[in-house]
Parts: sequence; C-alpha cells; structure tokens
Amino acid sequence: MKADKTLLFILLVIALLALLCIVFPEKGIAFGSRRLFFPTLEEVMVREKSRSVVEKMEELRESLRMQIFQDSVSTANFLTRNDSLLFYTRFAIENPARIHLPGDDLTFLDSLFEKLSNCKANNEIVHILHYGDSQIEGDRITGFIRQNLQEKFGGNGPGLLPAVQIIPSTAVNQSASESMERYTISGNFTNKAAHNRYGILGQVSQVSGQSMLSVRSRNTKTTYKNLENFSKIRLFVGRNEPGFQATLMLPKEQAVTQSLKKSGVRTRVLTWDLKNPVKQFSLQFSGSAEITAIAVDGENGVAVDNIPLRGSSGTFFSVIDTNSLVPAMKELNTQLILLEFGGNMLPSIKNIKNIATYKKEMSKQIVHLQNSYPKAKIILIGPADMSVKVDGHLETIPFLAETVQGMKEAALENGAAFWNMYEVMGGKNSMIEWVRNKPALAASDYTHFTPRGAERIGEMFYESLMIYYDFIIFRKNLNIK
Repeated sequence: MKADKTLLFILLVIALLALLCIVFPEKGIAFGSRRLFFPTLEEVMVREKSRSVVEKMEELRESLRMQIFQDSVSTANFLTRNDSLLFYTRFAIENPARIHLPGDDLTFLDSLFEKLSNCKANNEIVHILHYGDSQIEGDRITGFIRQNLQEKFGGNGPGLLPAVQIIPSTAVNQSASESMERYTISGNFTNKAAHNRYGILGQVSQVSGQSMLSVRSRNTKTTYKNLENFSKIRLFVGRNEPGFQATLMLPKEQAVTQSLKKSGVRTRVLTWDLKNPVKQFSLQFSGSAEITAIAVDGENGVAVDNIPLRGSSGTFFSVIDTNSLVPAMKELNTQLILLEFGGNMLPSIKNIKNIATYKKEMSKQIVHLQNSYPKAKIILIGPADMSVKVDGHLETIPFLAETVQGMKEAALENGAAFWNMYEVMGGKNSMIEWVRNKPALAASDYTHFTPRGAERIGEMFYESLMIYYDFIIFRKNLNIK
C-alpha cells in the first residue's frame, strides 16, 4: 500500500473512532448480563499527565510540613506573627488533612496537648483509645501514631490488650488457655455474653479454674522500637468470685500474686510496677473472673491503644455497662478517644434516610461517651474510599461522600472533632489509585490498606494532629491566648 493511501486509511480509522466516541451511549450497550463501554472523545483526546498517589500524598504532606515549628522559643523568628496566624487559619479552613473542630475552635485540643506535654515530668501515663473496624487490625495505622507520639512525649509498650487475641498483631505475640471464653459486643466475631459488662475493649474473657495468658514483644524489622519493652502491667477485672488470684511471672524473677478476696461487679485493677523493663510476661489465673483488658505500658508517657472490632459500625458504646467502662477510662487517664468507623455501614446504605439514621446513631454514641467520661476529647474518623463495580466499572461505593458528610455533622453538632480520611486519600475513586500504585497502598479488595498504605494514613493523621500542637507552642511564644 502506498504512503498516501496508508495515511488516508489511518485518518479514516481515527475519524471512525471519533464518531464512535460521539454517538456511543454514555451508559454503554447491554449484552446479556454485561455492558460494552466506549471512551468519550474527551477521554481519548485529553492526555494530561496524572500524578501518582505517592506524589499527591507527598504534596499534601508538604502542605503540613512547610510550617511545622519546633518546640523552641525561637519559633517566632521564622515567620512574622501575622503570616503564622494566617497559615494556621488557612490550614484549619482549607487543608484536606485538617481536623474539623467544633465551632472552628483552634484551641479545642489544648487540654490534650497540655496533658501530653507534662506526662513525663509528672510521671504519669496518658492513654489515647483508638477504636475502629478491620481497617486498624493488627496495629495498622495505630502503630505509626503511637510510635511518633511516644518519641515526642515519652512512653513505651503497646497499651491495652485483650486477654484473648484472635487477630495476630504486629505489636506483640499473645497466647491464652483454650478454656478462656471470649465474648465481644460487636463485629464479625461476635459471641454475645449474657450480660453487657464488656469493658473498655468491647470484649471480655471469662476465666474459670486454672488458666494462663502470655505476652511477648515482637522483634522484627517492622516492629516499632517503643514496643519492645514495658515496665507497668495492669489487669482489669470485672465481675469475680471471692478469692480470685492473678500471678505475674517474669523470666528469672520471683512470681508475684495478687488477689481479690471479695466478689465484685464494678471494674477493679490489679497493678504490677516492675523494677526493670521486660520484653515478656505471663499471667496465671486461679478462680473465676471476667478479664476486660490488660494495660502494658512504660513507666510514664503516652500510650495509644489499638482496639479493632472487625465488621463493627461503631454503634455499640451506649450498650456497654458504664460500671465496666468508666472506671477503666479513669484509671487509664484517658484524654483522647478516636472513633474510626463507617466502612461497614456503607454496603447497607441505599438512600439519604439510611444516612440520617446512621448519623443519629453515631451522635448517640458520641453523647454517651461524653456523658460517661467528659475529660476525654473525641475525634470521629470517617471511612476510607471503597470501590465497587458500577455498570461494569470500579467506582466509589454509592453514598460514601454523603455518609462522610453525615458523620462529620454528627461529630461537630455534638462537640466532637472530625477527620476526613476519604478526603485525605484524594476523594472519589482514590482507592483505585491506591490499589494500582507500585508498591500497592491498598489491597485488591479495594477496601483495606496495605501495611504501607496504613502507615501513610497514620502519618497524615499524626502530622495533622501536630499542627494543632505547634499552634499552642506558637501562641505561648507570643503570649497569645
């Protein structure tokens, strides 16, 4: 074929494809249970170079880091007072990674940071409870936040652990006697108890007769270093029979036994302060009792507790007996509660009415927690982007953005803060990019993060949180209230 005819043939093919782009139905043509789609002319012609997920996240991260100040009296020398105030104001209004604060009050988290800043000097432990669904299982997201907060404010150890751990964690290795029965209030592994004394973890383990549990810190390349040692162990006991005993056993040290001579229902705490930090321990039980949690901490500093409930939508707090919940929060000096939910509700949301119902239920949980333990600040974290097949194409699950908006309103209208993980990821259809990124930041189920992606999200939340801490430092340096 001659060159002129070849060129003419190519031009005719291009013209035919362009015509198809124009006339082909936008919703495709049905072929049985399938649909045939054809790109639009705009999709074919526009060749704008798209940024990768990593590039987008790095850009967002840079917007947080550009003016993060050090804890120093010289802070004010870097920028003028007006420029700095403008930065914080713009961040609070415009930045996708901002924490939405009730009443736009930039001082909302001041009391939290005051406690964190002084916990080491005051020789006290401050706990941050991180509740969530399967997105945080295995210490994902939580682990990064914990490590960085402990590096900044002091602290060691993984924090709260259940007596029976059925999901492997990157934080510690755990084992427990098979005779210990585990009950949970919510989620896919729900095994309901005949009572509502689920305690601070939303789960309780019944021990009877002789039983034992063991905890050992992990030692891998991915283990956060502040998890390796702990020096304070507390056992949270619910209802018990008279004479219940718990014996702490450490390698090469004498066992120490504590007991509860009288029966009780309200949560009580058995505490072991260790002379030297350890990497492992065992607890041997004798008698009958309900174990609601074990706190494994350092001598002082901050503790961030990973509390996942796979399959849960976060609507269970108002059901837990306050006598098993509030004493534990008080004992732990809880100053912040993170509620990371919403993903498990999305498949059942079919209309705006469903969203209104979920908003009402989440508002109820926030108010209940505030009334039960008003000392703690609450940050509700919305779900990540999720992708499902819509007309043969992967798209963000229907009503996700509207559900996020409903959750945001539930938080702000009831005196809690809100962090929009969906927006931080990039919004609509961002999960597709996270899955296709090399290396992948999300799993092929288009729902859960990979460990690398979870760390990215943890990093974004931590750095956003630190903006508000830096704002306190800035105001103190300039004597601004």
